[in-house]
Amino acid sequence: MPTTKIPFRYGKGEINVTCPKANLLAVVEPGEIPEAGDELEMVRQAVRNPIGSKRLSKIAKPGNTVAIVTDDYARPTIGYKVVPAVLSELADAGVRDEDITIIMGTGTHRPCTREEMDRLLGKDITARYRVVNHNMDDKDNLVFLGMTSRGNAIWINRIFAQADVRVLTGQIGIISFGFSGGRKSVLPAVAGRDTIYFNHRHAWITRANFGNIEHNVMHDDALEAAHLAGVHFIANVVLNLKLQIIKAVAGDLVQAWMEGVRYAQKHYTVPLARRPEIVVTSAGGSPADDTVFQSLKAYQQSYLVMKRGGCVILVAECKDGVGDNELDHFLRMDFEEFFKRVEAGERVHFMADILHSGMEKASEIFLKSSLPEETVKEFGFVPVSTVEEAIEKAMTLHGKDAGILCLPKGAYVAPVVRDGGQG
Repeated sequence: MPTTKIPFRYGKGEINVTCPKANLLAVVEPGEIPEAGDELEMVRQAVRNPIGSKRLSKIAKPGNTVAIVTDDYARPTIGYKVVPAVLSELADAGVRDEDITIIMGTGTHRPCTREEMDRLLGKDITARYRVVNHNMDDKDNLVFLGMTSRGNAIWINRIFAQADVRVLTGQIGIISFGFSGGRKSVLPAVAGRDTIYFNHRHAWITRANFGNIEHNVMHDDALEAAHLAGVHFIANVVLNLKLQIIKAVAGDLVQAWMEGVRYAQKHYTVPLARRPEIVVTSAGGSPADDTVFQSLKAYQQSYLVMKRGGCVILVAECKDGVGDNELDHFLRMDFEEFFKRVEAGERVHFMADILHSGMEKASEIFLKSSLPEETVKEFGFVPVSTVEEAIEKAMTLHGKDAGILCLPKGAYVAPVVRDGGQG
């Protein structure tokens, strides 16, 4: 049987997956993406020429306090490329260094270490400015801002909410919210646990659309939260697959972000002719596959395009384990018990909800990782030592004519099936 080899990022390395040519429907990668130019100059020009907004140097005043939200360790390292342009504008406005706080938008993630802050922002920034982690469980440092139209009580980081000027920085990429960046740097990045979990509830997260913000309730709710927070300025970037900046936008929360979204959509959404029986997907290597938590984002993408009853093969090293103690608890929970809790209205971990909802649709979910076999089984996956082993088992289930879709960068691309709805 003729085969072809397809490279998949795995941790900091790469593995070549052998796939039967006759069964391969497509290898879905982002569209042709330009090489980066002068990244820092691109960001500076965007910040100096904002969309739908005055320059930040005209918004901020001497004596103002300023809060800047930036991405944490779980995202590509871009803070040191974006935040300096924002700080330059604030200096031009006469804002003192001691009046500026940079908040690591950790959302539900663990706190950043000092070493991670240095790597993400640069030691020159961490030494000069106050840099803090958001803590979703620190109720003394959360402020209630109001309710969204969908009933979400919006609790936001006190430092951010009470700053005179509130700025968001981050990356625009594919997620279940549709796209990251913009409002996502408020909810979930600097929101309280109850606010995040309401937004990531079962009925919403299992119907979310990657690369699509229309009729996406998670997006709509988060945007309302950002409006309640009163964001003054954003600076967002789109990256290529080398994690280099290829587009920078700045200015108004919605207008500037949408300009970036339109650019990202053009490069990161790809049409599919039909639904596959088997999906082989990867989070795209480190840092996106360092934990089960992060890797499940590529998995969610897969079960949304797969034919019902199909198989997902997840390629993710998971060198740092689960990455979240609460998620670990819910992953080990019996499938039926988990959904009893969901139906009873109990709060469950949203990433476990993604996993179990996929299991409801898939016949088998295979995992190629560095996790112990017993742990993988406890989470409900079928452990495999090679991806080829998983493909063989999946084809035994679905027959010799089963269609295979490969997503080597599953966390970075949104396949869109032409038949529209779910499989």
